[in-house]
Parts: sequence; structure tokens; C-alpha cells
Amino acid sequence: MKPYTELSYLGRLRRMRLLAQHALAAYGMGTARFRLLRQAGNTLFRVYTVGEAPTAGDLFEPGQYLLRIHEPGYQAPDAIELELHWLAAMRREADLPVQEPVPSLDGRFLIAVEHAGVPQARFCSLLRWIKGRSVKRHVRPAHLRAQGRLMARMHDVAVRWQPPAGLSKRRFDWDGLFQNDVGSGMPNAEAWALLPERWRGAFEVVAQRTRQVMESWGQGPEVYGLIHGDLAVDANLLFWHGEPRAIDFDDSGYGYWIYDLAVALEYCWGEAAFPRNREALLAGYTEHRSLPPEQLAQLELFIAATEVYWNLWAAGGTHLYPQYRAGLEERIRRTAELVVRFVETG
Repeated sequence: MKPYTELSYLGRLRRMRLLAQHALAAYGMGTARFRLLRQAGNTLFRVYTVGEAPTAGDLFEPGQYLLRIHEPGYQAPDAIELELHWLAAMRREADLPVQEPVPSLDGRFLIAVEHAGVPQARFCSLLRWIKGRSVKRHVRPAHLRAQGRLMARMHDVAVRWQPPAGLSKRRFDWDGLFQNDVGSGMPNAEAWALLPERWRGAFEVVAQRTRQVMESWGQGPEVYGLIHGDLAVDANLLFWHGEPRAIDFDDSGYGYWIYDLAVALEYCWGEAAFPRNREALLAGYTEHRSLPPEQLAQLELFIAATEVYWNLWAAGGTHLYPQYRAGLEERIRRTAELVVRFVETG
């Protein structure tokens, strides 16, 4: 058998399809049809079963699932398990519109699957397919208000829920944002040197201000807990009849509640729509959960921090995605200018 590393792209996909068949058998879906969605990091397949009865409500597509074959080395098994147990808790305890993990025949959410043609065992998980569409080209304040309500309810569950012992996940603290390797293959501490000199000073100001705020707040449950970390109308948020649904918790972790809100607004920072979107998001959030003034006052600082974090990732990660280099460089320029303006006016 030809070594996996010597196969063409299509050859590797054929091997991954065979591994996917083994995984689905472990979930009792050995005869299901499935098709590739994406192979970039995790390998994702959409799964179709036959004869499954419709369920009450309209959250999930009957008989449809998302199979994830997790990329080795990106997320540790305990981090994936924590994500899956948190999703199950949000469904079980609050009936939140999030993806629901499906246990295997032996009751596990996360399974290790081997196939002779694929090096090392791959961890796999199965999620119910959630209904919804992106609205990123037709965003209205009502979408942000609905998102705020959903995020507040997610944070409430995170405060109340006790994760299983021994499970951990990434942290969106100061080191997690500005120092650690977050998937680019290069620690952000080293990526600072790749930033253009004309922007580095403003980025360092934002990083130091963020450190001061985080140190003064600490990490108590009133400011910090499990967050999605990448939920916005332009990423990982779907809508169905006006109601929001959150997907893709792969990069979730422990962070500041205000950081989750900052990520939600980062996409429109500096645009004319920002003030009304900010007002709508916070109005929805505070319908369910209070937001102390001292946290709210730092919202734009945390938006600036998300931009610095993203730029560090992009600076370190362009070697992984050379096909996106031109687009990354243009976004680096745009977001860097927003950070500089924030520092100069703040």
C-alpha cells in the first residue's frame, strides 16, 4: 500500500472516506451516505441516513449529521471532549440552539478510529445537522439583538455547569491571545517580529492595556468562563426564521465574557453600522444577563485586542495558507489601521 504522505490530494481523500466509514459504523450508521464538505484542518463529511422520523421542532435536519475527523495535533482529545460535553449541557440544561453531539454505540462522544491506509488513529465526533443560513450579506440590528440574547444564555450555562474532571481547553487570556501558538504553526510570541514596524508600536500598546485590564479583573465567574470565541454574523452564526443558531465550537475555550462580545462586533468595527450593531447586540445580551459598566467600558479595547490577535495569527500563518496570502495581507492592513486609530484617539 502506498504511503499516505505520497498520495495525491484525491488519494488522501479516498483513504479518509474509508476511515469515515469505520467511524460511522461505530455510531451505528454504517450504511449511511456521506459526502465531503471540507478538508482544511479537520476533515468534515455531511452524513445522510434513511428512515429517521422527523423530530419535534425545527432545529435539526432529520437524518442528517456532521462527521468530524479531527486534525491530529490541533486540538488535544480532552479539549474536544470538553467542547462536546459543553454542547450536550447547553442542549440538555437550557435547550439552546447549538449543535448536539451524538454518542457512539458504546456511549462515547469522541472515538479513536484506525484505518490501515491512514497514519495514526484519528479522533472523530458526530453532531446533528442544524438548520439555518448565513445572513452576513443582509445583516440587520435584529440579528445582532438575537445574537446577544443567545450569547447571554450560553454564558449563563457556562457559569452554572461543572465540566467533567480532567478536561481542559485553550484560554483566551493574555498568553492565549498574544504569546501562544493558536494554530498557525508559530507561537504568537515569535509572530510579533513579523509585523510591519509602522504598526507594531500601536499593537504593543493594545496588548499592554489588555494585560492591565485582565490582571485587574482576575478570572472569576463574574468576568470569565467558557466562551465560543468565534461567533459573529459573518462566522459560525446561522439563522432560521429569525432565530440564531451557533455552530463550530472547535476553537471555543476559556475567556472573558466581554471578549466573546468583542468578537461579535469585530467584523463591523470602524464602519457606519458599528454603533447601531453595538447597541443591538448589547440590548439583546442584557435582556438575559447583566453587564457591569466596568466591563462594558473595555469593549472597544477587547475589539482592538481581537484585531491584534488575528494579525499575529495571520503573520505567522501565511506560510500555511499561501493561496490566501494576498487576502490576508489586505485584511492585515485594514485592521492594523483601525488599531492605530484606536490607540491614537484613545
